[in-house]
Amino acid sequence: MSQPTNTFDSYDAKGNREDLQDKIYMVSPEKTPVVSAIGRYTAKNTLHEWQRDSLASPNKDNAVIEGDDRTGSSLTATERVGNYTQLFDAVAVVTSTQEKINKAGRSSEMRYQISKKMTELKRDLEAAITSNNAAVAGNSSTARKLGGLGVMLYTNTSHGSGGSTASHTSGAPTTAPTSGTARAFAESQVKTVMQSIYTNSGDMPTLVSLTPSHKSGFSAFTGIAASRFNMSSKKGQAAIIGGADVYMSDFGELTIVPNYVQASSNSGTAFILNPDYAGIAYLQSYKTEPLAKTGHTDKELCSVEATLVVTSEKAHGKIADLTA
Repeated sequence: MSQPTNTFDSYDAKGNREDLQDKIYMVSPEKTPVVSAIGRYTAKNTLHEWQRDSLASPNKDNAVIEGDDRTGSSLTATERVGNYTQLFDAVAVVTSTQEKINKAGRSSEMRYQISKKMTELKRDLEAAITSNNAAVAGNSSTARKLGGLGVMLYTNTSHGSGGSTASHTSGAPTTAPTSGTARAFAESQVKTVMQSIYTNSGDMPTLVSLTPSHKSGFSAFTGIAASRFNMSSKKGQAAIIGGADVYMSDFGELTIVPNYVQASSNSGTAFILNPDYAGIAYLQSYKTEPLAKTGHTDKELCSVEATLVVTSEKAHGKIADLTA
């Protein structure tokens, strides 16, 4: 078959409108599991500090003679620790022409770019929080940096051979962890750290933040049932769940959260966290402000300044030096 002579078709036409959906689809993930799970505080200086204290060990032989004249028991001072705030920013620059053009998927190019930059800042904060970055005080030529979870947690840890995390009982954690020999993720590591957390804090963590690849490894642990049932199916029938979203340990129930940000910020570590004892302290909340106009463009500065707070270091743990 062929077209009749002088047929005018879409290949010849010059004025056909393009078919472009009036929507923009974001293909990058946006969730920030750790920042979303922990608390929120207010910082009033670039060095945000808090105090920690602990009880004496239980004493089974605490017995005194009736009528004994007592002197004061030994007392210990609190620990004053802290972390530096980190200033995150991004600038959206849009020409006056692009702002006026009829666009698909957004009415204002500037508002769209600001929204995108704000989401990126939230991901940057999540990356810093889950990193091994040591705290940096900063100066006129060096930017301040907050200490991430990798440097804040040192009591309940599992390291590869030669690996370690320096303890800190005052000031900010300015010493980065020492890397150990990489090893495979194992259920025994989780059990050891969970027991250590409970022994040292008397509390039970509830959240594990780890990379997607380690989430897959976690689901294969022998202590996880081959299949579990979810009775919340819309049709009232039990649906089999293949992944290990919840892990029942001897020391509490853990929700396993794959963190795509951690895959780039700290791919060799799994954090076992108690969200009640951590938070983000904001010196400057998320905001936008216009910059000076110098030509045919508009500029908007998007920023946030915050730091990580770990009120009880012993309530958390980490498994470090894991192979990807």
